[in-house]
Amino acid sequence: MNYFYWLTLGFYCSCEDSVKEEVVQEEVYTNETQVESTQRKSKCFKCTHCNYQTTFKCNMEQHINSVHLGIKNHKCTLCDYQTARKHCLEDHMNSKHLGIKSHICTICGFQSATNSNLKHHIKSKHLGQRNHKCSHCDYVAYAKNNLTKHINNVHLCIKNFECNLCDFRAATKEKLKRHAESVHLDLRNHKCSQCNYRAVTKQSLEMHRKTKHLDLIKYKCTHCDYESKRKSNVMKHEKNVHLKIKSFICNHCDYQTSSRHYLTVHINSKHLGIKEHKCSLCDYQTITKSALKAHMNTKHLGIKNHKCNHCDYAACNKSDVMLHLNSVHPNITTFKCNYCDYQASTKSLLTRHVKSVHLLIKDHKCNYCDYQGSRKSLLMKHVKSVHLLIKDHKCSQCDYKATEKSFIESHIKRVHLSKN
Repeated sequence: MNYFYWLTLGFYCSCEDSVKEEVVQEEVYTNETQVESTQRKSKCFKCTHCNYQTTFKCNMEQHINSVHLGIKNHKCTLCDYQTARKHCLEDHMNSKHLGIKSHICTICGFQSATNSNLKHHIKSKHLGQRNHKCSHCDYVAYAKNNLTKHINNVHLCIKNFECNLCDFRAATKEKLKRHAESVHLDLRNHKCSQCNYRAVTKQSLEMHRKTKHLDLIKYKCTHCDYESKRKSNVMKHEKNVHLKIKSFICNHCDYQTSSRHYLTVHINSKHLGIKEHKCSLCDYQTITKSALKAHMNTKHLGIKNHKCNHCDYAACNKSDVMLHLNSVHPNITTFKCNYCDYQASTKSLLTRHVKSVHLLIKDHKCNYCDYQGSRKSLLMKHVKSVHLLIKDHKCSQCDYKATEKSFIESHIKRVHLSKN
């Protein structure tokens, strides 16, 4: 009994010692691995060409080959895509050609072909982690490459990707591909379930649905009451109206604009006389697609979207509604000036009044003298009358001509009516 007890006790003690020994060995092993990891971190591989750092030599070799030397050994057999890493080629094949998106977001159902894109999606959409800030505006990006694309596209206007079929240039390869599919190939596979709208991308269709049918999105200008359903329109508005940034200059005249599209339209219309858009029902030709659409609505379809707020009158053009308001409802004034008794029928007229009368803002300058006008029409009238000496108004009773109608009226009163 005692022998068995001591045998059992001895077995137990030896077992306990072995456990302690294993614990000590395990602690030594963990300490050695920690030392090795710290040594590996201290021996970090640093790139001599940029700030890239890594703990693995193979990553450094791949970085130098792909980024600095441009060596991309892994090529796609279906397109021109090349990469330095094999797993990047596999992700490309799955996403672009096979349509396999195995990485799914558990919060919203977003699908991605790579785990890195899924991580970016979660950080930006759900966690709101956008650490890369633009030094020129309020734009914030979750990835550094997105910030670089933003600066090149918006602030530097760098567009390196050219279309082979037209003069279109894009800042990214994705935008060039989207342009080719929409303009030249007319590939609009995403259809709206509520109207006849077709989009090139799923994102464009979702934006259409939110703005047109749900009316969820409206981007507002931070300087005035202007708002639009597209963020790009608000950015163009702020650059053109408030910041006065006009990066695109015409080589034939002094015309400047904030949009490359407007510059192309200007050159085609003013200098080349090109009118690409032709009406299929009559001989009408115009420079822009929007002008052709307005022509079709007004002349052939009779669509009258512009309505009077005071009666049932409707017109095809906004200018016709303005003429209607001035002639039929001249005494109806909705917008009142805060500085004087002036009242206007439209907000644009009130804004023009405040700028010219109270703020004394005269943006339109004469190129021949020091004259400045608050409106473009006043500047044109000044140039015609003072510098060009164009006299459009004629007296009905003699050969007298004047630059303004008021001069004709005073002439008639002074010369012809005084005789009677």
